[in-house]
Amino acid sequence: GPDVAWRNALEEAAGASRVGETVLIALLGLAESQNGGADVATIRAVIDGLRRVGLVREARSLALEAAVANGL
Repeated sequence: GPDVAWRNALEEAAGASRVGETVLIALLGLAESQNGGADVATIRAVIDGLRRVGLVREARSLALEAAVANGL
């Protein structure tokens, strides 16, 4: 999955309520993980970031998609 710098950038953007930046960083992290599929920690970080900036519905959709993709 993405590195520590990515996670820190996501947390910083979400913590400052920068919606566009949070979404962009989240997408970059998911894209980096795309070849092998995003790991649980990456998906959780993205979901948490999206929820922190008020994108609760989008976070829920991502969680559901990840669960289905992993056979849950």
